[in-house]
Amino acid sequence: MARLLFLHGFLQNGKVFSEKSSGIRKLLKKSEVECDYVDGPVVLEPKDLPFQIDGERWQQTLEAQVNRAWFYHSDISAELDLTNTLSYISDYIKNNGPYDGIVGFSQGAAVASILTNKITEYVPNHPEFKVSLLISGYSFTEPNPQGEGLWITPKFQDQFKPVRESKTRILFIYGANDVAVPGERAQWLANLYKSSLENPDLVSQFEHPGGHMVPNKKDFIRPIVAQIEEALGK
Repeated sequence: MARLLFLHGFLQNGKVFSEKSSGIRKLLKKSEVECDYVDGPVVLEPKDLPFQIDGERWQQTLEAQVNRAWFYHSDISAELDLTNTLSYISDYIKNNGPYDGIVGFSQGAAVASILTNKITEYVPNHPEFKVSLLISGYSFTEPNPQGEGLWITPKFQDQFKPVRESKTRILFIYGANDVAVPGERAQWLANLYKSSLENPDLVSQFEHPGGHMVPNKKDFIRPIVAQIEEALGK
């Protein structure tokens, strides 16, 4: 049975991501693909949020156990620290893997992108992923001091550098009206893969009309799931 690892977004947990991605998950189940949802290691407090939250809403957050993340939010990419997170997820994969592919949403997609590039380094003897699905994904960019446009902050440039000879199928889903992670950020990362991989045809992009969400409409997700199944040899 093929197995995929799912990484949720900021202020979520594995259970919620399972519910949010139910359309994809149910189609994959029909093809006997196991979906493993893991909780992020960061436990958030109100001071860690990029917005104000009242006591009642925070209590609801705690009761739903969605005060989880993969890393603490910062608008300054160079300030981000994934050291503990990458160690945590590497240990999880060592203990529960191997996995044929990885799926991430938002923060989870950023981490999934790094793992897609570096899985054989973080988890020795683990095979390269066959497929990587990045939903509302992004990399840690900042204005390029050497010219116009953006570059990945030097601290993370190596981790976001795709392996040129990689055979991993990389799929991007992003929302045309996503204000949390604008589609341009996902497109920027997709273009990085296209320009870096020996076979740029391994990269596919799917834009939906919604916002910061996991689309579940069957007409939209069927061709995406078909590509996942093809990559898995289903």
